[in-house]
Amino acid sequence: MKRVFTFLLLAILLSLTGTAYISAAPQQHVIVIEVKNEPLASVLAKLEKASGYKVQYVNSDVYGVKVNQAVNAADVKAALDQILKGTGLTYVIDKQYVVIKKQTVTASAGQGDEFIMTGRVQDESGLDVPGVTVMIMGTNNQGTATDVDGRFSLKVKVGQKLKFSYIGYKDQIEVVKPIHNRKMMKVEITPDSKNLQEVQVVAFGTQKKESVVSAITTVRPGDLKTSNSDLTTNFAGRIPGMIAWQTGGLPGALTESQMQTKFYIRGITSFNSSANTDPLILIDNVESSKLDLSRIAPEDIESFSVLKDASATAMYGARGANGVIMVTTKKGNAGSVYTTVRYESVISQPTQDIEVVDPITYMKAYNQALLSRVPDSTPMYSVERINRTQSGKYPSWLYPAIDWKKKLFKNFSWNHHAGLNIRGGSQKVQYYAALNYNYDEGMLKTDKLNDFSCNITNHQLQFRSNLNIDLTAGAQLVINSVTTIDKYHGPMLDQQSAYSYMFNASPVDFAPTYPADKDHNWPHILFGTTQSKKTNPYALLQQGYVNRTRYSVTNQAEYIQKLARLVKGLEFRARASAVVTGYYNNMFYTRPYYYALTGYDQETGEHQLTEVRMDMYDPTRTLIASSGNGGTTTTTMALTGTLMHTAAWGGPDKNRHQTSLTAVAQMEEKTFSPISDVLNGQPQRNLTFSGRGSYGYLDRYFAEMSFGYNGSERFAKKNRFGFFPAGGVAWVVSSEPWMKGLRNTVNFLKFRFSYGKVGNDGIISTPRFVFLPVLSSKSVGSDPEANASQSFKRRVISSYANPDIKWEIAEQYNLGMELKMFKGVMELQADVYKEYRHNIISTRTTIPASMGIEVDQLANIGETYSRGVDLSAKLQKMFNNDTWLILNGTLTYNKVTYKSIEEATDKPAWQRKVGKEISQPMGYIAEGLFRDQAEIDNSPRQDGDVMPGDIKYRDVNNDGVIDVNDAVFIGYPDTPRLIYGFNGSFNYKCFEFSFFFQGSGQRSFFMNPSSLSPFVNDHALLKSIYNNHWSEDNQNVHAFWPRLSPYSITQHNPQEDWYNSSNNETRKSTFFMHEVKFLRCTQLSLAYNFPTKFCRHIGFKNAKVYVQVNNPFMITNFHDWDVELGENGFNYPIQRTYTLGVNLSF
Repeated sequence: MKRVFTFLLLAILLSLTGTAYISAAPQQHVIVIEVKNEPLASVLAKLEKASGYKVQYVNSDVYGVKVNQAVNAADVKAALDQILKGTGLTYVIDKQYVVIKKQTVTASAGQGDEFIMTGRVQDESGLDVPGVTVMIMGTNNQGTATDVDGRFSLKVKVGQKLKFSYIGYKDQIEVVKPIHNRKMMKVEITPDSKNLQEVQVVAFGTQKKESVVSAITTVRPGDLKTSNSDLTTNFAGRIPGMIAWQTGGLPGALTESQMQTKFYIRGITSFNSSANTDPLILIDNVESSKLDLSRIAPEDIESFSVLKDASATAMYGARGANGVIMVTTKKGNAGSVYTTVRYESVISQPTQDIEVVDPITYMKAYNQALLSRVPDSTPMYSVERINRTQSGKYPSWLYPAIDWKKKLFKNFSWNHHAGLNIRGGSQKVQYYAALNYNYDEGMLKTDKLNDFSCNITNHQLQFRSNLNIDLTAGAQLVINSVTTIDKYHGPMLDQQSAYSYMFNASPVDFAPTYPADKDHNWPHILFGTTQSKKTNPYALLQQGYVNRTRYSVTNQAEYIQKLARLVKGLEFRARASAVVTGYYNNMFYTRPYYYALTGYDQETGEHQLTEVRMDMYDPTRTLIASSGNGGTTTTTMALTGTLMHTAAWGGPDKNRHQTSLTAVAQMEEKTFSPISDVLNGQPQRNLTFSGRGSYGYLDRYFAEMSFGYNGSERFAKKNRFGFFPAGGVAWVVSSEPWMKGLRNTVNFLKFRFSYGKVGNDGIISTPRFVFLPVLSSKSVGSDPEANASQSFKRRVISSYANPDIKWEIAEQYNLGMELKMFKGVMELQADVYKEYRHNIISTRTTIPASMGIEVDQLANIGETYSRGVDLSAKLQKMFNNDTWLILNGTLTYNKVTYKSIEEATDKPAWQRKVGKEISQPMGYIAEGLFRDQAEIDNSPRQDGDVMPGDIKYRDVNNDGVIDVNDAVFIGYPDTPRLIYGFNGSFNYKCFEFSFFFQGSGQRSFFMNPSSLSPFVNDHALLKSIYNNHWSEDNQNVHAFWPRLSPYSITQHNPQEDWYNSSNNETRKSTFFMHEVKFLRCTQLSLAYNFPTKFCRHIGFKNAKVYVQVNNPFMITNFHDWDVELGENGFNYPIQRTYTLGVNLSF
């Protein structure tokens, strides 16, 4: 029995071995090919189909060669012998590949002749490696790169040396051997652990990743790719430590205030509303704006890093107080020219429409609301009016029933994005150039009688040029230049308002336009209104347009000199940069004709219009140009000098001790034009000296100290300079000898800790110089003996001088862990942090009025405390060359509370801010809706015309009255505490599929009841309000909306008056409070990479076509509008896009 079992086992093993062999190579069978004087390339293509082998060759080798002999062979070798007979060509067979090459007679005769060398590059696991650079050493730029199968072919000579280079792997050098020793070259490249770790970008340089003690996140540029022309829309959920969200989807932002995204590093920790809370943005080490960041194409990015703690940002001084975003664009490579072309066609539409009731329901509901509040009143719309509107028998302009969305907006917009980049160079000069163009448009309609377009269009063009020149063996010159031009065209009406107006116009009281009557029969648009001058959003949209232009030009030159002849490891860098940004705005408008329908003859069908003057001006009815903005220009000049030294010594490999020293001096000046006044005409200047020293022992223990010494013009002389130190330590546990047995499981484990202080001089926007008083003029009355229009003015103080104001300081602590397991299959990075920020500038509120101070005085009296966590995780597995999987996830949590703030002493304890979150709102607690009059009578007294179905509030202090003392802190802050995301990519053969989900939570927003109250100021009636409001038939005390009313909700519930003019109090309640909580699928993408053979036949190196959907769906419990907009629900909506794109490289 045992022998039988052994025999069966051997049979199974032999069977499996045979199966593996058969699957590894094409099956052998008789090959028959009919040939009639055909080109060799055509015959070789037929051979591929007949044999199953893949045939490779150089086009020039087979060009013009004809074959005139039919092929009938037992195997592929015999077939090749027949095909290539008399052609001067030979072949090499390697598994399923056949390489055709020129024939050489003898080894000795071919020593100096060029021939085609073919080869294959694999890694230590035997997997083919695409993209490996193959260079002939000793030549300027002769070389190539491996294809997707790891193969290459190159003209070489015997004895030449080939250098194989690939990021993260050691350079491999192979010698070209004589023919009798040469077959297809097989090269195995091995990982270079040192190079793998020398990729972390830090302030003013790079470091080994294992030696970094700071909290730094590096993002793969491909993860930032989006069909939106604004890069910043893709930040949320992809970058741990980044708090980001969208505020709208309007195209064509040309100023930072128009941008539709907000993003902060580890939240907002300063509560002064005009303080600088934005991160420092550096593009190729040049300070740049958020707009410049938004314009970068992901294809141009080499590395994208976010510096989050004090030890990472200390060298940037005050500029890096709120974190740093560092972007490095691509540089040139020595070797063949590599060109990539990209084109995308994008269809864009809103992620969600706000639904309103139809016009008939609107009229009926209006009558219901009126009678509900005033039972004996006359209905606004008669039954006859409603029936005639509904019948459809009358002209649409006589009894209008308007869908304002359909009238104002198209269903979608069509955008186009294109890019071209070229990369290459020689051993002396390397270059990268890119040209990107984006065309984006809006969804606004233009009337056919208008001779100008009212829709939004934005043309964006960017040219980038990066040049590296090796002047000598130790000297290099880097020249970078980028120019961006935006040309915007759009309606004169504010674009955000264009969307909101369709919810603020009656759908039944007038027509958008009227046909001409006998008295107004000439070509022009007859816009509709009423005798009471109701707003016509269509007229506002069509009355004019605005043209805006923005340009940004950045030029940078850096000289790098290695000083190894003086001191080994010493390097000096000098950099100069200039950034010029300009903005121009010109408006063109007409004063439209408005008409009210004042007569209609039912028998003849004739109608009568009466012109309505909407303003006091006599309309000229011509196109008028308004200069709007003569143009503004900002120029920023910067000079930076850097001295660096690195050294290593000790131990067998002279690498036991490692040190690095960096010293930086930087000056920056910013000027503006035109100059509004003498004070603001002065250039803005800052000066920074910074340094960093690091030490590493045994590649296991690391320590680092850094500092920034900054000067700011904003403070008095005694406080003008600030010194801000930072330090950190790191321990690579996985390098300990006692971890050796676990290294196959735990490949890398590091703990790090940092502490430091950073200063911020952007404490308030105005006044610019807080140590000087600001005077202004104020009218104090008229001269009774002079003309009545003449008034007395006197000088008043707008801001008192305070020479004691100094830097806002943030003390930051960070504890981090980095882990890699199972040979890099799993990665985890976690950071826990806290920050204590003090010297926050705020107004004094406890100075008694008897002091006679006209305005509140500024002082450093605020303190905040924040804490949070950043997490990122990654799973990646490559099953073979054709199949791989990558999964990523991030999570960011941040909470910021008041630690100290000066408040009025008579405030109730529950209204004091200390311990509360800095943007947490204050308001009333709504306990639902009043059920009946008896409940109103037995409840605490509250102002307003209260009826059953109106909002009931909690009496917090139990005094029997609902007033300002009952307001408490409610909900979450208006900045999200929680941001998370997860994405994945799967590749199988030529197909790639990827997805991304992003979520947010613990952020509150309020629906503005004054803006949403139906019927008031012709507000639309939202379906959600109509379907779930309190009524006699639906006495749900937790209904979505209170009892309907034709009057403002503040008449019944004054507590909902957001901005009470009588006491400047902001009032809100939990009734209209909601949480911005959602999980959005932000991207689904499917791509097809054409096979290498096909690409080669059409003259390309790679070709890829893809389809992508952005924002296809969202999971949330709020459905009135896209919840990410928060209270800005009537803003231009966030967009869902459908993209068809193609990438070609050659």
